[in-house]
Amino acid sequence: MAGALAGAAFGIFCSSVWELSDASGIARLALVTVLSTSAMTAWLVLTNGLWECPTGRNSRRFSRLHNMATLLTVSTGVAIMFMLLCAATLLGACVVIPTSYLSSKLGHSAGLSDFVTLAWPAACLGTLAGALGSGLADEGAVRRAAFSHRERERQDRRAATDDRTGP
Repeated sequence: MAGALAGAAFGIFCSSVWELSDASGIARLALVTVLSTSAMTAWLVLTNGLWECPTGRNSRRFSRLHNMATLLTVSTGVAIMFMLLCAATLLGACVVIPTSYLSSKLGHSAGLSDFVTLAWPAACLGTLAGALGSGLADEGAVRRAAFSHRERERQDRRAATDDRTGP
């Protein structure tokens, strides 16, 4: 989360992000949001070994179900994190940037909607920075956050059974 906040803070202080966000339409900002949150979801799943490959005859269906549940869980968490990051970024932008200064940089009168469109790509930038920062997290901590205690027990039992039966 620290990486995400640092990336978003950079977006708040970088006036070229302000100008870019002002020139971008809603569709482009939505696309950037989908790309950044998808990238963070993929990064978390792949770098932390959350994607399960089938190991036995009957495990293909179980692996597919497990992977879909994992994607749903992680993407929901990333979406919530993104919304909280947007809110924090918007608050930070409103506190740090004087409206008159934002107006002078954008070349038109600035209002709340301009602060929202400024915070939005800054939060996307923060999300990408957070994905990279999550690579520093312990894989076990990420697994504990992603899976319930009972699911971890099932995974441990399945891994022990697979070790005994071999390929």
